[in-house]
Amino acid sequence: MKFKVLLRILPVVLLTIVGLSSCLTDMDEEGKKVTGYKEYELTVASVKLPGVLTSSGCNLLVEVFTVKRDESSEWEAMGSISGFEYEEGNEYRIRISETSYLDERMGDPAWTEYKLMEVLSKDRKDSEGLPLNFIPVWYFEQAVYMDPDFAYTYTIDEVSY
Repeated sequence: MKFKVLLRILPVVLLTIVGLSSCLTDMDEEGKKVTGYKEYELTVASVKLPGVLTSSGCNLLVEVFTVKRDESSEWEAMGSISGFEYEEGNEYRIRISETSYLDERMGDPAWTEYKLMEVLSKDRKDSEGLPLNFIPVWYFEQAVYMDPDFAYTYTIDEVSY
């Protein structure tokens, strides 16, 4: 008697497990969408500079890559390049991919990932025409007031990330 009941319940349990696992897989695939993809070459400067990155609504002061795209004569900031093993003092020419994503289920629904495809050149040299930093004026305007009796100063060289 118990064996017959088990034979009737077993297919239902198996179908339920398979159904739930397929629903979870569909939800992951449908939620995260690629909204853009491109590949291009960059020049990466021989030094990283202080800059501000925004993540999940927070503005973070960090060292960023100093990069220049082919079509631009201006240096710009880039937070990270996946797979890129950077050595300060070298100027690089690299090829990267840029993939933009959208996932409405996340707190920060849109983001971009940069991945190294190929190192084209690596030259020991000092990059020229670099800005002092990539810290926008609004960052200082939004700074929280600190009582001067408790404030202290530091230089970027003393900060470790």
